[in-house]
Amino acid sequence: MKVFRLLALAAAVLPASVSGSVSEATIDSAGNVITNDNSIDESIGKSEELKTHVLNLSQYRSDVYWDDGEYGALITTLDPEESGTLNTFLGHKFFVTRHGVKEGLFVDEERLVFTVSQRDQKFYIPKNAAPSTNLCQDRFSVCKDYSKNGGCMRSPGWMIVHCCESCDKELNASELIDPKKRCSKEQLNTPEPVWKAGDLNKLFDSWATNETLKDDFGLEVLSSPEPEKYGATWEKATKDAPWVVVFNNFLSDNEVADLIRGGEIEGFERSTDQGAVNEVGEMEKVVSKTRTSSNAWCMHSCERLPGVRSATKKIEEVTGIPHVNYESFQLLNYEKNQFYRSHHDSSTTDDTPAGHRILTFFLYLTDVEEGGETYFNKLDLAVKPKKGKALVWPSVRDDNPTYWDARMFHEAKDVIKGKKMAANHWIHLNDYHTPNDWGCTGSFS
Repeated sequence: MKVFRLLALAAAVLPASVSGSVSEATIDSAGNVITNDNSIDESIGKSEELKTHVLNLSQYRSDVYWDDGEYGALITTLDPEESGTLNTFLGHKFFVTRHGVKEGLFVDEERLVFTVSQRDQKFYIPKNAAPSTNLCQDRFSVCKDYSKNGGCMRSPGWMIVHCCESCDKELNASELIDPKKRCSKEQLNTPEPVWKAGDLNKLFDSWATNETLKDDFGLEVLSSPEPEKYGATWEKATKDAPWVVVFNNFLSDNEVADLIRGGEIEGFERSTDQGAVNEVGEMEKVVSKTRTSSNAWCMHSCERLPGVRSATKKIEEVTGIPHVNYESFQLLNYEKNQFYRSHHDSSTTDDTPAGHRILTFFLYLTDVEEGGETYFNKLDLAVKPKKGKALVWPSVRDDNPTYWDARMFHEAKDVIKGKKMAANHWIHLNDYHTPNDWGCTGSFS
C-alpha cells in the first residue's frame, strides 16, 4: 500500500474539472461508473484532511494526478493490482493516465476522474479502463485559456497532442494529431541534412590541423582513422579507428557555473529511458535499469543564462553546425556509485525528421576524485573527467551519415569517490527544433 500526502495544498481550493466535450466518470466501491458524481458530505470541513484509497484493477501501469487547475501534479504511480492511499481534502479532483504519458484512461468513453466527497472513499481504476478511441481531446482544464493566449502557434506539437479540441480550428489539430501527417518531412519543410558522405572526416581533420584550437582550447586527438598523421595520443590508437577528440580547456569557469546553476533551476530527476510510442507520437518515459544518474533538461530560464548561451555559441562556432540541429543541453548528476552502462547515442538507422544524432559534445563540469570515466567499450578507451573539458565523438559513419557507427558504444563508469556533473548537446543530422516544436521527437516537455 502506497500512502501519499498532498503537501501545502489549501483545503479551501477546489480545482476546476477537466474541460472539453468528453464526459467525466468516477467509480464507486463496487467498481460501477458514476457519471458526474458531485454529492458532498456536508459534515466534512474544508480544512479536514481525508484519506482516499485508489486500487488499480486495469491492465495499465497508471499515473494518478491531482487536478491543480493547470495540467496536473503527479501524485503516485500504481502497477496493476496495486493500491495507494491519498491524504487529501474535500472537493479535490484526480485524473488517471497511462504511465509515462498524459494519455488519459477512460471507461466507456468517459474520462476517469475521481472527486473527493466522502471520508475514506474507495476509487477503482476498473479492468476495462483504457485510452479513448477519440484521439482529439482537451486533456487539461487550461487548454482553452492556452489557446486563447496564442499557445496553439507557440507550441503547436504540445497543443495538438494535449489540447487538440481547442486548437482544431487554428491548426487543423484533429488531422495533425496523427503523427504520420504531423511529422512528414513535407509538413515540416525539412531542410537538407547538415552532413553528406565525407563531411564527418572533413570536420575532424579541420580540427586536428588547426593550431588555434590547440592553443585556445587544448585540442587533443585521442583516436582517428590515421593516428600517426594526426598525432593521436591514445596508446592503443589503430588505423581506421573512429574519431575521438577532447578540448581540454573548452569551458570557462562562468560557463561551468551557469550550466550547474541551470540544473539546479530545472531540478534533477532520476534518469529515464525511452519506452513505447503511442498513437499520437508520445514516447513513454521508463525508469532506467542501466542508468542510475539524475538529469535535467536545460530549457526556458536555464537556456537564457549567459554562460549557457556562450557555451552553445562556442560549440556552434567550432562545429559549424547551427543551433537548430541541437537538442537542449542535458544536465547530468552522478553521485557516488552511480553509473550508466553501455549504450549508443543513436540507433542503426533513423528515418525520423530530425535524423540521427551525428555528434555528441560532452562537457565535464567537475573533477572526479576516482571513477566516473567515459569508457568506449569496443575501443577500450577511457576518458577521465576534468572540469571544463569537452569530449566529442561521432555516432554515425563518414561514408554514410544516415547509418550508425557500431563502434561507438560507451558507458559512464561508476563514480567511486567524489561527484560527477556534466552536460551534453546531442547534434542531429537535420533540423531538430522544428520537429520538436511539432511534437515529432517523442518529447512533449
